[in-house]
Amino acid sequence: MEGTDLPLRSCPVPLSLYFHIPFCKSKCDYCDFYSLPGISEPIVTCVLEEELHRLDLYLSILNPPSIETLYIGGGTPSSVPPSLLGKFLDGIFRRLPNVPQESSIEANPESLSEEFIRVIQSFPLNRLSLGIQTFQSSFFQLFHRTSSPHINRKALDLLRNRWNRNFSIDLLYGIPHGTIQEALADLEEVLEYHPPHLSLYQLTSEEGTPYGEQVKKGKLPPLSASREEKIRSAWLRRAREFGLQPYEISNLALPGEECRHNLRYWELRPYLGIGPSAVSTLPGKEGRILRMTETPDVHRYAEYHAIGLEEISPVTFLKEVFLMGLRTVRGIRRNYFRRLFNLAIEEVVPNTVERHGEFLPRDETHFSLTDRGRLWLNRILIDFFDEIDQYPHPITCAWPSD
Repeated sequence: MEGTDLPLRSCPVPLSLYFHIPFCKSKCDYCDFYSLPGISEPIVTCVLEEELHRLDLYLSILNPPSIETLYIGGGTPSSVPPSLLGKFLDGIFRRLPNVPQESSIEANPESLSEEFIRVIQSFPLNRLSLGIQTFQSSFFQLFHRTSSPHINRKALDLLRNRWNRNFSIDLLYGIPHGTIQEALADLEEVLEYHPPHLSLYQLTSEEGTPYGEQVKKGKLPPLSASREEKIRSAWLRRAREFGLQPYEISNLALPGEECRHNLRYWELRPYLGIGPSAVSTLPGKEGRILRMTETPDVHRYAEYHAIGLEEISPVTFLKEVFLMGLRTVRGIRRNYFRRLFNLAIEEVVPNTVERHGEFLPRDETHFSLTDRGRLWLNRILIDFFDEIDQYPHPITCAWPSD
């Protein structure tokens, strides 16, 4: 893949950077992210070296003024042998034009070790995201997850005793046959470790996963909407008592501890994704907006350089601004929207704004939904999109914009 083959242009604003590490100890039955278990060390080495090669290439084209945030996810970065991970991290930070304000890495409890923590603490990584998910024993057997309540607790103790920087914890709700009391017990146990950030995800049955097939065949029950709302409401009440405030549909944080990287995703800032199946949204030549997807195949990643490129139209991008921005409590910054589209939000969707006024608090600086409005986000978005499609004038977009 030659740099001249890519219709990208230099990026005039700070860039966010994501690395996909597509390796796991085992594949959980509910996971629809691209990852493979049991991959040999030579293939891991080959993929990581190719990711660094692509970083060189993309940075030479994009030439961003800075890297605002870095996120290393997966898969399971902590499943990479520490010696290889250390070499990979060294390669990343030596290539970056600056030390990002926030640099995150993911880990799972079964592969969190003192050696892993020692390696990552030797680099300017300042945020660790730990996928606890639950302490319910049935979950690990049901979904073939190679952890356990005991392993989760050991990992949290190790985190508390050895990791001296910021961290986040992931929890799942909606586990088949699980109760509200069990979900609250999971949250209470995690709160004992005083997390500054929590991600609270609903377990969903994704098509193509073993769990999705079980739900489709009626062998496992999906979470009912009423139970989902009860669990979510109970979790949010307790988390708020602890001081954690929701700032996005699935994310809560102490004040000032929000994940900057994810906020940049939701604001649709330019971001570069590197690794098998990684996705980027980048400025293209002649003012185009490009969505770039890398090869979803670790075995062909190093020698098969084809990537998927899709041009995002201004109308589609406008819809994505609503889709992503309204997930957040803060919402869409009005002045940012105007710089992007040279329009006020109410000029584009006046009828939908009037129809859903009860869910849209009046705010001169941000356009957002109420807590209850975010529960109806999908329904409200359909109305926004329908009205956008009927907008009678051409829509243009000046992106990226500060």
